[in-house]
Amino acid sequence: MAVSEPTPQAGPQPQAGPPARKRKTPLTLVLLCIMAFIMYVDRTNMSVAAPVISRELGFSNTHLGLIFSAFAVAYSVFMIPGGWHSDRIGARKGMLVYGVLWSVATIATGIVGSFVALLVARFAVGVGEAPIYPTAARMIGRVVPEEGRGTALGAMHAVGRLANALAPLIVTSLIVMFSWRLTFIILGGVTLVYMFVMYFTLGDPNRRAAQDGVPVAAEAAPKAKPVDWPDMIRRVWPAAATCFCHGWVLWFFLNWIPSFFAQRYGMKLGHTAVFSTLVLLGGMVGTFVGGMLCDWHYRRSGDRLRSRRDVIIFGFLASMLGLVPLLLTHNLVISACSLSFAFFCSEIADSPLWVIGTEVSHEHSATSAACTFTGMALAGAASPVAVGIVLDLSHGNWLVAFGTSMLVLLLGPIFAMRIRLDVEKPGAEAEVCLPVAQASSQ
Repeated sequence: MAVSEPTPQAGPQPQAGPPARKRKTPLTLVLLCIMAFIMYVDRTNMSVAAPVISRELGFSNTHLGLIFSAFAVAYSVFMIPGGWHSDRIGARKGMLVYGVLWSVATIATGIVGSFVALLVARFAVGVGEAPIYPTAARMIGRVVPEEGRGTALGAMHAVGRLANALAPLIVTSLIVMFSWRLTFIILGGVTLVYMFVMYFTLGDPNRRAAQDGVPVAAEAAPKAKPVDWPDMIRRVWPAAATCFCHGWVLWFFLNWIPSFFAQRYGMKLGHTAVFSTLVLLGGMVGTFVGGMLCDWHYRRSGDRLRSRRDVIIFGFLASMLGLVPLLLTHNLVISACSLSFAFFCSEIADSPLWVIGTEVSHEHSATSAACTFTGMALAGAASPVAVGIVLDLSHGNWLVAFGTSMLVLLLGPIFAMRIRLDVEKPGAEAEVCLPVAQASSQ
């Protein structure tokens, strides 16, 4: 009998993780949501300020498209290297390094004044922001169980889309009170302060491990195995192609909606801000709904692939139908409602795509998410320039721009049908649950 009762020491260890993880998960998610809000204001500020900058510096639509694209080119090129680097140094450090870079570049955007200098500044913002969401996805993948990741990612991205919606009001108010230059300096300064606040709030993982009663040695991150790049690319390319189609519409809305209302309806800055906010609010709701639908479908079907893919396909097809009224009427209210509904449906696909990205490789989750969403970043590089050129060549015919986006939306479900998810390794879920303190910092 005495031999069968020895394990008072063995029991507490597995149970030390979950209570601490419950304490740390809300804090990590809240910090990431605030970060997402700040990042998307910084990401959208150029599109909101574009009409003012264009008038002051004499830029054409093609010039604006190139400036928008400079950010997206850097975003696409540096997403994979940045995600890989975050996997190597840890998500907490990676978030700080790249957050500081993006904030300093945002400040620089308000200081420089020539076309080339603005291109360089926006390129630097893209370099800094590129690894942020893959790094955040790594954090969520470490603290949230599989059946709840869609909702968690949906919440974070919904806050980002809320920032999209409120950015026209926030940025416009700052421009009116100060100037577009000082607006960029203020926004960059806020970002810089917050990234340090986030870094120190998360704290040192080893110190927290000791405080939670978890042996520090158990919290040390194992050395990551080398990435099998051919296998990684084989698994992610259909999702990356789907992300390209999704990203085309996303970047179209983020970059051009204020200009659409200004050019098509002759609105002043204040009015474009109100209508743009109403449209972009649809995207915020759609992102959160998509994450919840993904988790709900998974709990009902038990099929990870279907629960992700079905929601993605529905979002694409519904968004395409939502744009149809824009081709048939010039009515302002109908156009605004149509755009809001189309953006809502398009963003339903966002959270399931991020879930897929993190599930390709748990050990290299920031890298796999970055590989998947490089497709979205490439769309960000192509979409602004293509739309700008189309608008200039068609003398401001927005029907051509929307028609092109509808064709891209049709391709999304075709690529989505090619997505395949590998079966998780038996220890994968345990890995997500065990590193308590590391989970909070990663």
